[in-house]
Amino acid sequence: MRKLKLLLIVAAVPLSVFAEEIKLPTGADDLKRGKSLYMGACTYCHGPTGDGGKGADLSRRDLRSAKTDGDLARIIEVGLPGTEMPGMMHMTRNEVLQTAAFVRTLGRAETPAAALTGNAAKGEALYAKHNCAACHTIDSKGGFMGPDLSVIGSRRSATHLREAIVDPSITVPNNFLYTTLTLEGGRNITGARLWEDSFIINVRDFAGNNHSIDKSRVTQVTKEQKKSPMPSYKEKLSAAQIEDLVAYMAARKEAR
Repeated sequence: MRKLKLLLIVAAVPLSVFAEEIKLPTGADDLKRGKSLYMGACTYCHGPTGDGGKGADLSRRDLRSAKTDGDLARIIEVGLPGTEMPGMMHMTRNEVLQTAAFVRTLGRAETPAAALTGNAAKGEALYAKHNCAACHTIDSKGGFMGPDLSVIGSRRSATHLREAIVDPSITVPNNFLYTTLTLEGGRNITGARLWEDSFIINVRDFAGNNHSIDKSRVTQVTKEQKKSPMPSYKEKLSAAQIEDLVAYMAARKEAR
């Protein structure tokens, strides 16, 4: 009985415990299957070549959160807490490893679409001119409504950054809900819904203020899933200026 209990415990140990011992399957059939799984489950966020979308840039050799093959397999299997990366619980252990093996091949692929042609110094001046710091933080300075951009170049591809500048609605995080509350008396509070239960709804307005409102005071709630408070800069900036801003964002990377 004791031996059986030990075997059951070992079988239940998460993949991360064996992270350093994992060897990814690299045979032709494994990579073919891994590609099929990736295309079905990962391209919506990471793009078919790993260099675009809302997910992390997988086209680089060194992945920020997956330094080892074991790290990568664990993230695919159970997700990444605090991010939009879910666990692929529907995959078998072997499918997780096959998917991880294919993801590693993306780091060896060339991605011309992500090539940087802009001037980062000019991009920094545009960032200041258009008051991007009102919503975004860089190195602990700025607002908190938008994503922290301190190391955005390590987390997102140039393709994603370009999309976010031109059409922000495409890159709205799944957990961001643009919400307008109409209160008794006609007052409106607009911002991002942080949480709610049966009695209270909490919204952070675009000035960074949190409002916990009793729902009995609310006459109307409007929720817009794919709406972004960030305006499109497609018509506000020239093509060259957009590339300058992308270059500045892409240069915001973690120190090695």
